[in-house]
Amino acid sequence: RPQAGRMREFHQFGVECFGAASPAADAEIISLAKQILCEIGIKNIALYINSIGCSECRKEYSKALKEYFRANIDSLCDTCKDRLERNPMRILDCKSPADKEIAKGAPKILDYLCEDCSAHFELVKKYLTANNVEFTVNPAIVRGLDYYTRTVFEFVSNEIGAQGTVCGGGRYDGLIEEMGGKPTAACGFGLGIERLLLLMDAQQTAFPERKKCDIFIGSMGENENLKASQLATDLRNEGLAAQFDTVGRSLKAQMKYADKIGSLYTMVIGTNELEIGKAVLKNMTDGTTEEIELDGFTDKFQSVVIKQAMSGFESLGLEGIDINDILGGGINGNN
Repeated sequence: RPQAGRMREFHQFGVECFGAASPAADAEIISLAKQILCEIGIKNIALYINSIGCSECRKEYSKALKEYFRANIDSLCDTCKDRLERNPMRILDCKSPADKEIAKGAPKILDYLCEDCSAHFELVKKYLTANNVEFTVNPAIVRGLDYYTRTVFEFVSNEIGAQGTVCGGGRYDGLIEEMGGKPTAACGFGLGIERLLLLMDAQQTAFPERKKCDIFIGSMGENENLKASQLATDLRNEGLAAQFDTVGRSLKAQMKYADKIGSLYTMVIGTNELEIGKAVLKNMTDGTTEEIELDGFTDKFQSVVIKQAMSGFESLGLEGIDINDILGGGINGNN
């Protein structure tokens, strides 16, 4: 039976950056992973980083590891005895308590980095420090595949048992070439969805509410529905959540659906609205209505929403409201 957080089949969210060999790219990827975890609401998670160098660094390092572990071979588990000649770095990642204790005295990869790899790692640390990303250098972090190079990192929690790595990544400049492509710098990370959910549950992190529909545009005919689809597309291009009828509902059924999905605003386009180029926008929270032109509708809609929201804030005596939060971050395409 798999340990908690260790699945036979799992889901992963990932980010990859190709073509950037600079240490700044490594730091940017790490910073992005940290920001995602922070935005979700995860707390008390530690970032560990290391450099495993390049293939030339690892040649000398592998020799040193083999020499060290051969002296302790009788105490190693069967899996690590098999790893010794094939890939001794994997012994450093063994979960056996006895092997972990032996590995504590093993040579450190950082002592075997070439000048270029060492300089790269120092710059990664400088970029992280400059951007207030706290980290701990852990020489025990390794990767078992040869195409991994230089920077490796893990975000680890101690709240979900032994399988505490929620997000892991690094640089893999050898991957594209190994798959038959041209040598291409690459780095990225993978974030385990199941482990993230375990951690959110352990920390009682609230799941973000699904963003409500900003506006449902009802219609009373084929030409009217075509116009509704155009307006909805324009709104979506600006980061707003807009819907229109796609299943041929009656107008009454469309309005029931708009209420069901909690649409903040509704508008109905009929023959008359098409002819005059105006329609009535209804605020579903307080029932107020306002006539609005269909030409340039997206900008006018956002202006109406901001005006109504600010009016409400003023009546309540509230200050310091961020306009970008009025539509859940949808203003000007910010999501």
